[in-house]
Amino acid sequence: MERKSKYDIEIENFRHNFSSIKNKRIAIYGMGRRSATLLPGITDFNIAGILDRDESNVGKELCGIKVISIKNVENYVDAIIINSDPSNYEIIYKRIANDVTVPVYYADGRLACLPDEDTSYEQNEYWESSYKELKDKIDRADTVSFDIFDTLIMRKIFSPEDVFRLLGEKVRAELKLDCEIAYIRAQVAAQCGPYANINEIYEQIKKCMNLTDENISDIMKMEKDIDLDLCIARRDITDLYEYCVTSGKEVYLVSDMYYTLDDINCILDKCGITPPDNEHIWVSCEKKYDKVSGTIWKEYSAMFSRDVKCLHIGDNKLGDIENSIKYDIDSYYIMSAKDMLMNSSMAELASYVNTVSDSICLGLVISNLFNSPFALCSTKGKVSFDDSESYGYCIYGPLLEKFLIWLYYNSRKDEIDKLLFFARDGYFLEKNYKIVTELLDDGYKQDWCYLPISRRLIYIATMENEDDFNRVVAFPYVGTFADYMKSRFEIIVTDETLEYNDRQINAVGDSKNILKWIQPYKDKIMEQAKKERKNYLAYLTSDGDMQKELSYGTVDLGYYGTNQYYLQRLTGIKTKGYCFYACLSKDNVYSNEISMDGCFQYGDDYTAEKSIASNKNMYIETFITAPHGMIRYIDDRGNAVCQPDRKSQKNFNVKEKVNCGAVDFINDYISIYKTILAVNCSECIKSMSDRTESLEDILFFNMLNGMCNISKNILKGFYFDNDFIGGKEIELEI
Repeated sequence: MERKSKYDIEIENFRHNFSSIKNKRIAIYGMGRRSATLLPGITDFNIAGILDRDESNVGKELCGIKVISIKNVENYVDAIIINSDPSNYEIIYKRIANDVTVPVYYADGRLACLPDEDTSYEQNEYWESSYKELKDKIDRADTVSFDIFDTLIMRKIFSPEDVFRLLGEKVRAELKLDCEIAYIRAQVAAQCGPYANINEIYEQIKKCMNLTDENISDIMKMEKDIDLDLCIARRDITDLYEYCVTSGKEVYLVSDMYYTLDDINCILDKCGITPPDNEHIWVSCEKKYDKVSGTIWKEYSAMFSRDVKCLHIGDNKLGDIENSIKYDIDSYYIMSAKDMLMNSSMAELASYVNTVSDSICLGLVISNLFNSPFALCSTKGKVSFDDSESYGYCIYGPLLEKFLIWLYYNSRKDEIDKLLFFARDGYFLEKNYKIVTELLDDGYKQDWCYLPISRRLIYIATMENEDDFNRVVAFPYVGTFADYMKSRFEIIVTDETLEYNDRQINAVGDSKNILKWIQPYKDKIMEQAKKERKNYLAYLTSDGDMQKELSYGTVDLGYYGTNQYYLQRLTGIKTKGYCFYACLSKDNVYSNEISMDGCFQYGDDYTAEKSIASNKNMYIETFITAPHGMIRYIDDRGNAVCQPDRKSQKNFNVKEKVNCGAVDFINDYISIYKTILAVNCSECIKSMSDRTESLEDILFFNMLNGMCNISKNILKGFYFDNDFIGGKEIELEI
C-alpha cells in the first residue's frame, strides 16, 4: 500500500469535503504552504481567486491564480474556503465575516460560524468593587475584622480538599501506610463536630485506624506542612490589613477553622503577615462558635457598644456577609480566587480539574491571576494579560511543565544518554530542561545540547544523488526564482537577462520548469552540498554532539520527524524522537526508519489530529523559537550561519520575559509537588508524567481561544517565519 504524505492527505480531504461545490466559483483564503501544496492537486476545481489578509498582494499570483480583494470578492466567487492552520480558522473568519455574504467554509468541511458569545460573566455586580471602595469603608470603621482563608491568605491549589488527597499520597510514600487517609480524615472530622481542632481530629483518627502515637504525630505534621507550603498572602488584602494596623484601628481575625491559634500564627508568619495577639484571633475550634451559624458574630458583636463602627471583610456570602450584618456589623464581600475563576471568562476550565496535579496546576494559575480580589473588576470578568511574565506563567508554564517532565521521565525510561534539542524550537526547551533536571535530580547521568539544524541545513547536507536533488528542488517554496536559488542553494543568479529570474514560482506546481532552469547550476549546487555536508559532519563529531557508542534522543516540536530521519541518514546513528506531537501512523514515510513519541496526543490519535498542541502549533513554535534566524549551514570554521534577524528576533526580549514567567511556573509546580510527595523522586516524576489528556493541554487551548485578552505589547514578540519555503513573517493574532 502506497504511503501518503501530509500534502496528499490534505488534498484528499479537501476533495472529499468540497466535491459537491467543485464547479462553483471558489476563493481560497491563504497564501501559505497549505495553499501552495493544495492548488496543484485540485486543478479540476473552479478556483476563481486567492484571498489574503495583506491587500498589497492583490493582483499577484499563486499557482497561476490571482489574488483578489476581499472588498469585491462577492462579484467573483460563490464560496470562500479558509485553507489555513486550524488554529486560525475562527481568527480569519472573524476578520472577514462582516465583509462577505457568500458561504464561508473551513478546510475541514465545516461551515464557518462565529462562536457563541456568552457574556453573562460581564453582568456580575461584583465587578463594581474596587480597592479604593474597600479602603474608604475601612477609613469609616473603628474596628475591622478579616476572614483568614481565601480572604487574607489563599492556597496554591484549586480545591482545598485536595490538601487531603496530597496528604494521602505523602502518607503512602513516606510512611508506607496504604490507608485512605483523605477519606478517613474527612469522615472523622465530621464525627468530631464543627468545633473540633486538629489535635482532637487526629486523636479520633488514631482510634479508628489503630495507628501508633508516632504515626499520628507524623501524619498530622505532614498535613500542617502541606498546608503551610501551599499558603500565600493575598497582597491587596494584606496591604489593607497592614493599613488598618498602622492606622491604629482595632483588628481581629475571624475564621471557621480546625487549626489552633499556634497553627494559625505559624501560617500567618509564613505568609509575611504580622498576627495580632491571640485575643484578637477568633477561631471556631477555640471559641466553639462559628460564622456559618452566626453564633460567633453574636459573641463578637457583644464586645462593642452601639457607637463602635465594625467592619468585617470576607469571601463567604453567608458566614462572612449575611450573618455578620444580622448583628449590626457592616461587611464587605471579596471573591476568593476560585470564585473569581468561576465567574470569569475562564469558568469552563474548572470542569477539567480531575487530578491532584490538575488542582495544583490550576491553583497556581489562579493564584497568579486572581491573587487580588479586584483583578477582574476593570475588565468585567474578562481575563487579560498586560504583563509578559504573567502571560508566560499562566499560558506557557503549564504546557512546558507537562512536556519537560514527560521528556525527563521517558528519556530516562528509554535509557537515553544524550538529548539533542533541535534548533530553533529547542532554544528555550534546552535551557528549561536544565532547570527541570536540577529540580528533579534522580541521579541519572544524562547529557544534552542545543543542536544547530534546519530543513535547509539537513536537506542540503544529505543531498548526494539525483533523487535527493529532485526532492530538494521540488520542496515547497513561493517566491521569485532568484530568491529561491539564493535561499535554497546559496546560488546567486546574476544573469539579469533570464526571463524567469524574477518570476514568481511555486516549487510544487512549477517543479518541471525549475528542474529545467536549474540545470546550468546543478554541478555547482552539488559541490556546495558536498562542502556543507563535510562541515556539518565535522561539527557533529568535533564537538562531541554525536558519538556512535551513545544512545540519542532528539527533541522537536513535531510532526513527521523529517530532520530526525535525515540526521540519522547523515550520521548513521539511530535516535529516539520526543515531540509535542507526531505522526505515528504508518502513513508517515519515515515510520520504518525512525522512532518517535508525542507528549500531547493520546489513545489511538496516531496522526495528532485531535491534539490540542498540534492544533495550536503556531503559538508554540513562535514562542519557543530562538533569538536567531533559520540556521542555513555550518561554515568552514564550525560556526552556524543563520538567516538575518527578523521581527521575531528583534523583539526577542518579549519572549525572554514570557519564558521567565514559564520558568517560574515550572519551579513552583515541581517544588510543590516534590516537596510534598517526593521521597522517591522517580515515583514522583512518574506520577507527574503518566497522565493522559490533561488540564495543561486544555488550559493552553482555551486561553488562546477567546478566554482572555492579550496586549499587543506581548504579541509583538510572536512572529512565525519559514524562510526555507519563502514564507513571509506572520504576526500571530489571538
